[in-house]
Amino acid sequence: MPSAQRTREFVRLLTQNERKVYSFILSMVPNLADADEILQETNVRLWEQFDKFEPGTDFAAWARTIARYMVMAFRTRTGRERVHFSDTFLRVVADEMAAIEPEMDQQREALDACLKTLPTHSRQLIDLVYTGGLSMKDIAGRIGKSVAATYKATARVRTALYHCIENRLNAGGHA
Repeated sequence: MPSAQRTREFVRLLTQNERKVYSFILSMVPNLADADEILQETNVRLWEQFDKFEPGTDFAAWARTIARYMVMAFRTRTGRERVHFSDTFLRVVADEMAAIEPEMDQQREALDACLKTLPTHSRQLIDLVYTGGLSMKDIAGRIGKSVAATYKATARVRTALYHCIENRLNAGGHA
C-alpha cells in the first residue's frame, strides 16, 4: 500500500476506534492521567505495528491487544499501583470489554443523539458539570442560580437524558 494511502487508512481506523481503545485502557487503569499516557503510547505503537495489521480484520480488537500490552508495560515501568492485577485478570477484563463493546457503542450513540435534543441552557449545564472541572458552587455562580437550584436542574437534565436514552435503545436506536 502506498505510504499516503497507508497513512490515511491508519488515521481513519484510529479515529473510528480510539474511543473504544481509551475505554478499554480506562477499564484497567482508573487514573485518567495514566490512561492518557498509555493511550498516547498505544497510538504510537499502533502506527509502528500497522504493517502487521491484516486489512479487513477487526482493528479495534487488534488495537485492544496492543493496548493491553502497553498497560502491562506501564504497570511494570511505574510500579506505582498498590494492587497488582494478574495477567489472567487483565485478559478477563479485556474479554469482557470486547463482549460489551457493541452495547456501549449503542449507548454512546444514544447519548450523543439525546444531548443534541437538549435546549441550549441544559446542554451548557451538562458541559459545565461534566467537562468544566468546576464545583457545583462555581457552576451555580456562573449560571446565576443557588447551589440547590443547580443540583435540581442537573437532576432534571440527567433524568431527561436517561429517559431519552432508554427510549432510543428500546426503539433500536431510532427513536
